[in-house]
Amino acid sequence: MTQNSNSDEPMFNVPPVTMYLVAAIFIVHLLMLVTTQATENWVLLNFSFRPAVVSAILENPTVPNLFHLFVTLNSHMFLHHDWAHMIINAGMLLAFGTMVERRFGPARFLVLYFLSGWLGAIAEYLIAEPGLDIFLYGASGGVFGAMGATAIVLLPRYKWRGVLVFVAVLMGINLLIGATALGTLLVGPGAGIAWAAHCGGFATGMLLAFLYTRTGKAMRI
Repeated sequence: MTQNSNSDEPMFNVPPVTMYLVAAIFIVHLLMLVTTQATENWVLLNFSFRPAVVSAILENPTVPNLFHLFVTLNSHMFLHHDWAHMIINAGMLLAFGTMVERRFGPARFLVLYFLSGWLGAIAEYLIAEPGLDIFLYGASGGVFGAMGATAIVLLPRYKWRGVLVFVAVLMGINLLIGATALGTLLVGPGAGIAWAAHCGGFATGMLLAFLYTRTGKAMRI
């Protein structure tokens, strides 16, 4: 028995914004791997989100300084610590971003993703120890924003009880690995889990998705 299908359905049915974001994350990580150590250090120094630098910028808010702040709010979301860090974020973005983008459309998903990343970084800045120069990078803020939005997308099917269980499990795991020594075991010495950025991104994604459902019909692509 043979079967012939002329269906136009793509093999990988990932919506465009999610697909391009994942591709960009992957390409940037590859470029970081093939560059020199000096260049890698320069990129992290200038394009990661650094709370100590943010504090200095806010004390001297010139146009170039504010532009640098805006750049790092975005660029830090495309940098990753290692392959495991990148693959986990890219995989979760594929899963949750696809669902959210299909529900709300490309434009609103793009706003949700980046705003979640921005506010996640700001949350990390607010809890950072003054004077300690840490480097925040990774797509986790935006990814957790997509996860938070997914909770709202699933609300009609699973009701508030199911959604609250979903939120409690994710945030419980996040706090467990982010606020305890378990995080160090997972990412290795010299790095840590940005649990505040995760929480900030998650809350932002939930709020925006809730507003989207109240301000107009969902878009489907």
